[in-house]
Amino acid sequence: MQKEDQIIGMLEKVMSKQDEHSQKLDEHSQILDEHTKILDQHTAILGEHSQKLDNHESTLQEHGQILTALRSGQEHLKAELDGMKVSNAREFGEIKEGWGNISTNLELLRNDTWENKVDIHRIKNTMGMN
Repeated sequence: MQKEDQIIGMLEKVMSKQDEHSQKLDEHSQILDEHTKILDQHTAILGEHSQKLDNHESTLQEHGQILTALRSGQEHLKAELDGMKVSNAREFGEIKEGWGNISTNLELLRNDTWENKVDIHRIKNTMGMN
């Protein structure tokens, strides 16, 4: 009977160890359940962040399109302004050339007028009208 008692004692020890291990496994299961809940919350938060990133990406794409349109509009206006500068430079050149002609004609007219005055003065002196 001693052997049986020893075997029963050993079995009781094994059973108590199994009970301890079962209890530890239950504790670990609870911890894992808590961690699962936390991970689920983190997954939800990451999902929200992904959605925000998607919104920001679409906003950035829209802004990129707007900036591209503005840049092409500025380039168009710059080209138009450069064309106007060239046109104005041509017109200014023509006006300057015309002003030179007018200035020359005015000088000739002044000389003719002076000569006419001199002639009129001589004629008056010759006729004694002075």
